[in-house]
Amino acid sequence: MSHNPGAVGLLATLGGDAVERLTLSAVERLLTAGGRTTALPGAAQNAGEMNYELRRRCRRPDGSEFALTRIWAPGSNTILIATDITSAVQEHRQLRFAQSIIDRLMKPGTLGDALEVLLRTTCLYAGWPYAEVWLPKDGVLVRKKCRLYSGGTFSSFRSKTAQIAPISSNGEDGGIVGEAWRSGDFSYVPSAGEESGNGFLALPLKANDEVVAVLLFEFERARARDRLTLQVLDGVSDRLGMALKCRVHAEEMTAARKHLDELLATAGDAIVAMDAGHRISVFNKQAELVFGYSAEEVIGQQINILLPENARASHRAHVARFSKGETSTKLMGRRPEVKGRRKDGSEFPAEASISRVTIDNEVVYTAVVRDLTALREAEKALYARERQMRMIVEAMPFGLAISRQSDGEILFFNGAFAALMETDRPEAASHHIGEFLDGELVAGLLDNSTADGSMAGVETQARTATGKSIWCMVSAVAMNMAGEGVTLVGCYDVTDRRRALEALRKSAHSLAEAERIAHLGSWQLDVASGAIVGSDETFRIFGDEPRSKAVTLPLYLERVHPADRPRVTRAIAIAMETGIMQASGHRIVLSDGSIRFVRSEAEPVRDADGRIVRLIGTILDITDLQIATEELRAARNRADLANRAKSQFLANMSHELRTPLNAIIGFSELMASDIMGPMETAQYKAYAKDINDSGLHLLAIVNDILDLSRIEIGVTELDESDIVVSELVGACIRTVHARALDSGLALEQEFHPDLPMLRADARLLKQMLLNLLSNALKFTPSGGTVRLAATPEADGSFLFSVSDTGIGISKADIERVTEPFMQVESHLSRRFDGVGLGLALTSQFAQLHGAELEIDSEPGKGTRVDIRFPAGRVVQPLAMRARAVR
Repeated sequence: MSHNPGAVGLLATLGGDAVERLTLSAVERLLTAGGRTTALPGAAQNAGEMNYELRRRCRRPDGSEFALTRIWAPGSNTILIATDITSAVQEHRQLRFAQSIIDRLMKPGTLGDALEVLLRTTCLYAGWPYAEVWLPKDGVLVRKKCRLYSGGTFSSFRSKTAQIAPISSNGEDGGIVGEAWRSGDFSYVPSAGEESGNGFLALPLKANDEVVAVLLFEFERARARDRLTLQVLDGVSDRLGMALKCRVHAEEMTAARKHLDELLATAGDAIVAMDAGHRISVFNKQAELVFGYSAEEVIGQQINILLPENARASHRAHVARFSKGETSTKLMGRRPEVKGRRKDGSEFPAEASISRVTIDNEVVYTAVVRDLTALREAEKALYARERQMRMIVEAMPFGLAISRQSDGEILFFNGAFAALMETDRPEAASHHIGEFLDGELVAGLLDNSTADGSMAGVETQARTATGKSIWCMVSAVAMNMAGEGVTLVGCYDVTDRRRALEALRKSAHSLAEAERIAHLGSWQLDVASGAIVGSDETFRIFGDEPRSKAVTLPLYLERVHPADRPRVTRAIAIAMETGIMQASGHRIVLSDGSIRFVRSEAEPVRDADGRIVRLIGTILDITDLQIATEELRAARNRADLANRAKSQFLANMSHELRTPLNAIIGFSELMASDIMGPMETAQYKAYAKDINDSGLHLLAIVNDILDLSRIEIGVTELDESDIVVSELVGACIRTVHARALDSGLALEQEFHPDLPMLRADARLLKQMLLNLLSNALKFTPSGGTVRLAATPEADGSFLFSVSDTGIGISKADIERVTEPFMQVESHLSRRFDGVGLGLALTSQFAQLHGAELEIDSEPGKGTRVDIRFPAGRVVQPLAMRARAVR
C-alpha cells in the first residue's frame, strides 16, 4: 500500500502508527470504527474503460465526518480517498438549523408549539438530552417549556438542576439561568461530582439588547461538535430573539383578545356597551339570551330597544346625570332594581352595574345586566323549600337542635326535641345546650377542630327541663349558618332500648343460671363448616371450661360413647339432610373417663332457598334422671309384681268369701221366708232378715272388689249388645225408687221416647248408672232431688247425666273421688257406709267402653256426673233410620 503525507497525519490522528503494515481494509475499519456509515450511489467510467467507485459517508463518534471513495478497475490497483468534510457539513447544518427554527417561529401556531420546535431542533442537532425555555414576565423568570430526550431521565435531571438551575424564578436566585438573564452572556457549570465533562449551559436570546428568553441545556459529555453548536446558536441568537419576541407579543395580544372574547362570551351576565349617542356597540352572548335579540339585530340600534316604554325617559335622565357626575362606576346592589324588555315584548326584573370610560375622546358606557327572573323564582322556590324543610324537620321522630359554637346557646329546635327535653319553645331558645347534655360531650359538640366537623352517634345520659334523667343517642355535625359557626345536634330517646338491653342482659344471665341449674345447654351447628357454638352450660356438661376451645362436629362425636356413636352420627346426618331430628338420648365420655347420660333435641334453620344452614338444639344432662329412672323402673317392676299378687289374692279371696256367703244368704233367706215352716219366735225372723241383708251387702262389696281386680289384671271382657236405653233407664229408676221414697227424695227421669239404642255391656252399663244413682241418693239430704237424664248430642255422641242437690264435692277432691277405696272426709259424707268403689268402678267401666266421665260439683249445691259415649256406639233403630231417609 502506498500513501500520501496527508494520509500519514490522518492515520496518526486515528491511532494507526505503522502505516506501512496496514491494508486498505484496515484503514477503512480504522476510519469507520464506532461511527455511522452511509453508502452513496454512483459509478464512473474513464477512457473507454470501466472504473468502479464505492462512495460512503461516515460520521464518527467525535462529530467529525469523512467522505470515503474507493476506486478500482479490473486488473488494476485500488485507490482509497478519505476526505474530511466536517467543516462543510457543519456549516450546511448550521444554516439549515438556523433557518428551520426561524421559519417555524414565524409560522402560525401557538407559542408553545414554537418553543417545542426550538428545543426539539436544538437538542436533536446538538445531541443534548434535556432542555428548558425560561421567559421573563413581570420582572421574574418563568419556565415555559421543558423537553426530555433519550439519553437521560427527567428525575435524574431535576435532582441535578436543583443545585445548578433551581426553579426559583427571581433574578437574585436563579442559578445559571438567572445569571445568563442578568448578564446576557453564556453561563456554563459542570455537574456536581462529574468528571466526565457533563454540565449545564444557559444561553440568553436577545432582541435589541434585551434578553427575551433563556435556553437551558444539559450536556452528556464534552464533545468537539458542542463548540460548533454554540457558535451556531451564538450566530443566530439575535435573530432567534427577535423572532421569539415578536411571537411572544403576538401571543400576548392574541391571548388578551381571546380572553376578552371568551370573557364576553362566557360571562354569566349580559354585557351591553353604548356610545354617547346611546347606540349599542357591544352585545355579548348572554345579552342575546337575556333579551332575545341577536347581536346583529341590536348593534347600532338605540338602547331604548331594550327598555320598557315607560322607563325610557327616566333612563335618559339617569344617563345624563351619570355622565356629569364624578363617579365613573355604579355597582349592582347600590342601584335600585330596573326593568328590561325582551324581543317578544315581555318585561323582566333586573339589576345592573354601569361604568363610563373615555377611549380616543369617545365616551363609552358599559352596562352589566343581570336577569333577576330566575333569582326571584329561586327565592320563591327557596322559601317554599324552606317551609318544606321546616315541616320535614318538625315531622322528624327524633330531636334536632342548632346551637351556636361560640357560646353553646340554642338557636333552633324542633318539636321532637322539645317533647324529649320536656320544655317549651320560648323557654329552650334561651337555654344552653349544656343544660340538657353532659358537659364533656357538649365540649366535643362545640369543638369544630375535627377533620370533618362531625360526631358519630354517642349514647349518653341527658337531663330534661323537669330534671328527669334519660338516655339519648346523640350525633352532631358542624356547619355554617348565615356566616356563623353552629352545630346541628340530633338526639333520640334510647331509654327504653337501654332498659330492654339491660333486661335482656339480665334475662341472658338468668337463662344461663337456669341452664346451669337445670343442666340444660343450648347449641348451634353450622351445616357448611361443621362448627358448633354452645352455651356455657353445654361446655360444663362435657366437663370443660366455658369457651375453652372451638368445637366442631368431629370433636363432639369423639365425646359420644363408642356404642352410641353410629346411631348419633346417623341421626345428625339425617337431620342435616332432611331437617328431621328425633330426640336422641345417648352417653358421652368425659376427659376423665366418667360417663354421663344426655338427651339432645334440634330443629333446622333454612335460608331463603329452603336449604338447611343451621341446626339449633339443646342438650340435657339426664345422668341423675337416668339413675332415678332405672331405680324407678326396678321399683315399678317390684310394685307391679306386688300389685298382681294382691289382685290375684283378692280374686282368690273373693271366691273364697263368696262361697260361704252364698250359703249364709241362702239359708237366712229360707229362714226369713218360712219356706221350711214358720219360726215360732218373731225375733229370730228379724235376725234372719238382718243376716240376709248383711250377706247381700257383703256380697256386693266382694263383687265390686272382684270386678276391680279383674279390671286391674286385664281379664275383664265386654259382653256387648244393642241396649234399648229407655228400658234400661226405667229399670234403674225402679231399682232405686223404694230407697228414694224411704230417704224422702224426689226421683226424676228425663229422656225422649225415640232414643237410639246403645251398643254396650248391659250389666256394666246398668251397674254404672246404679252406682251413680246410689251415690246421689246417699249424699242428698231429705227433701232433695235426684235426676237421671239420657240425651243424644249434636255431635252424634250419647250422654247419661245423674245430678243431685246434695252436699257436693270441693274442687280439690273431684280428682280423688274416682280412685279406688277413696272417700272424701266430711261431717256429712262420713254418716254413710260404703268402701269407696262406686265411682272408681264407674270410671273404669266407662274407659272400657271408650266413654268419658266428667264430674261438676259445688259444695252445698249438688253434684252432676256425665258419662259421654262416643258416636260409634250409638245405634239408630230401623224406624228412626227410615224416618231419617224419608
